[in-house]
Amino acid sequence: MDPFSQAALGAVVGQAAGHARLGYRAAAIGALAGAVPDIDVLFSVGGDYFDQLELHRGITHSLFFAPVVGPLAGLAVWRWERRGRSADTAGDRGRLLCWIAVITLALWSHPLLDLLTPYGTQLLLPFSDQRFAINAMPIIDPLFTLSLVTGLLIAGRFMKRRARAVALWTLLISSGYLAYAWQLNIAAEKEATRQLHAQGIRDAQVAAFPTLLQVHYRRVVARTADVDRVGYLSMWQPCDIAWQQASRIRTASMASFLATREGHIFSWFTMGWIRYHLEQLGDEIRLRATDLRYGFDENPDRSIFSASVRLNATGGLLGQVVAGRNAVDGGAQRLAGLFEDTYAPLCRLTLR
Repeated sequence: MDPFSQAALGAVVGQAAGHARLGYRAAAIGALAGAVPDIDVLFSVGGDYFDQLELHRGITHSLFFAPVVGPLAGLAVWRWERRGRSADTAGDRGRLLCWIAVITLALWSHPLLDLLTPYGTQLLLPFSDQRFAINAMPIIDPLFTLSLVTGLLIAGRFMKRRARAVALWTLLISSGYLAYAWQLNIAAEKEATRQLHAQGIRDAQVAAFPTLLQVHYRRVVARTADVDRVGYLSMWQPCDIAWQQASRIRTASMASFLATREGHIFSWFTMGWIRYHLEQLGDEIRLRATDLRYGFDENPDRSIFSASVRLNATGGLLGQVVAGRNAVDGGAQRLAGLFEDTYAPLCRLTLR
């Protein structure tokens, strides 16, 4: 999720783990540790688009990162804190363990939160580069972030003596919201499957994905052997899904695309939700691969993430695979429409 949310969660975790012994320093260092794993965006500086896809949510997001870095960082903070102070063996040992706990838990909070978004997180590096994702949360959710910030403000201004208890309640409430979002996605998949069955479509692979800024509006993808369908569903007030569909293609050029470094990375990044289509460009053909998880409309051939390569008349690759994020026209209008479709869907308005 966004860095501000990650820092806020790290602060709450740090406050819960260490406020009794460390005071508000625990929240401050927890916030820093909660945001640190996103330093991996710097690993691809000087690289290309595919390096970004490969390296973000990599080793710093592994479950094995926190147990290694947390104790070392905790030791460093502890040594810095006790400069010039007389030794207190028992007290120092307790503070050291507390700093290790604060930083390790805050570091862990980052990949576990990212796990709840569709992007995918490499939790098992360096032993496996498999991506894991639970399609519960959008990458930005103001209500979730507000719950964390509110807890920190209440503890800091109104309940200073019970800051740890407030942090624990904040974690409980925010975790409940995450569980609610996860359950919404499961319900969206069930509703989409029900609607497809009513249309006589029973062999579809169905998945729902969160959109932006709220948890109720879901992008739904249904794949059969021959067709990809994309639609949207508001779990606030479910309506019939207006599916848009496109035929799936099979061409030898797909294997050639996947044999390239870029094609392999892109396919791995999409976690199985890659779609191919062909476009005629004069005497050439363009093979375009898109990520079905992300998009701003129902067209299966449009996605925020895409990669393409030019082909000759026989299907051979011409040049390198190129990729990039699609531009979004009318962003403000689309954002307003997002909330209208979520909380005031037309199908419900017309039934009144």
